[in-house]
Amino acid sequence: MYIEYYIIENLLINYIIISCTSILTKTINSKKNKWIGAFLGAMYSLAYVYPQFDILFTLPFKIVIMTFITLISFTYKNKKEYFRIMIAFYAVNIFISGVTFFIIYFTGISHMKISFLIVCAYISGELLKYIYNDIKTLKQLTDLTKTINISLLNNNCTCKALLDSGNLLKDPISKNDVVIVKSNALKEILPDSFFKYKYDNIDVIKAEEIINFLDDDISSRVRLIPYKHAGSSSGNIILGLKADYIEIDDNKIGNIIIGISDFDDSDYNAILNPSILPYV
Repeated sequence: MYIEYYIIENLLINYIIISCTSILTKTINSKKNKWIGAFLGAMYSLAYVYPQFDILFTLPFKIVIMTFITLISFTYKNKKEYFRIMIAFYAVNIFISGVTFFIIYFTGISHMKISFLIVCAYISGELLKYIYNDIKTLKQLTDLTKTINISLLNNNCTCKALLDSGNLLKDPISKNDVVIVKSNALKEILPDSFFKYKYDNIDVIKAEEIINFLDDDISSRVRLIPYKHAGSSSGNIILGLKADYIEIDDNKIGNIIIGISDFDDSDYNAILNPSILPYV
């Protein structure tokens, strides 16, 4: 095996592992940090080729190296959040490694090409993500309301949100969770052009009309979320915007779509997707 292929292979697989951990923990971390962490992991794996560096693969050194990689790759607020990320990082490593080598054993291939190994890691990571998403949606909801802070283009607003097990909306393309928010609750962070329209009956034509009045910074974040009312066979659309993040109980959660609506309820102004809660 050429040494450069070995480095590239480990670099990409490490990046996949870090990315899967970010998705599972809803951690906001830059691609730069992910690549730095992946590069450090690749350099560490390179020592495996040289027998004189065997000491680096003893348990104490492994713990030190893994800790160093997680400190660089992820952002966190406190020790509790860091240990949660580290546990998830170890779990993803074990899962991806186990699934990858199972596929190697099952197929009977002894010398795998780099592309096949990376595909194995990617498939196992995606499988882990979907299994985790299925488990988290089954958790019992004990607190029906949450105060959430929404950040969009570095502007912020606060909403009182209802936890609704009926809201499992996701962006059909990115699979990001959708939080439905009253349009008038977003006046602090959206331009006035947004509030010339009613959002209880949006179609593609009206959505395009709204988008045409927006600046490029905001229009690039627009998502159209299809949905159906209970008992109705007709399809509807919610106009969504990808937030910088939302904050719940001092935890910042990325990859969230804000679905704009005009639902009628005076007790709360947002409907929270319960699948977000395991990351709080």
